[in-house]
Amino acid sequence: MLRIDAVVKPNASQRTRVPGQPLRLIVVEDDGAAADMLAVVVTDLGHTLCGVARTEDEAVELATRERPDLALMDVRLGGGDGIAVARRLNLGHGVRSIYLSGNSDHGTMARITETYPLGVVHKPFSHAQLKVALDLAARRLR
Repeated sequence: MLRIDAVVKPNASQRTRVPGQPLRLIVVEDDGAAADMLAVVVTDLGHTLCGVARTEDEAVELATRERPDLALMDVRLGGGDGIAVARRLNLGHGVRSIYLSGNSDHGTMARITETYPLGVVHKPFSHAQLKVALDLAARRLR
């Protein structure tokens, strides 16, 4: 059961985006090949990649330094929990996430929903699916 007080709402301190402006984003992915592929796709779509983080600490440091619009967040990080990282980035830095997940079980999806995501893209995904998710996120961040 979802508790209302557990929902992480968008941080009011998040900066306002100019419509049509490319997104500034970070990739939080512990698999090197997947992170490299995401970096290529993001830049091919015209967005600005602020960096890649492979751990929770790297993600927080990168978000602090770069102030991205959003994070592409792997749900399962080796030795960590992407959902907890996303919650921390949102609460501490106003950075919301699009989740990348190979898991669509009820428990995982319920935890994702509690963090007020900009989207969820299920693995394996196509270039087109990621483009749609980023386009929708850009509209939601206006």
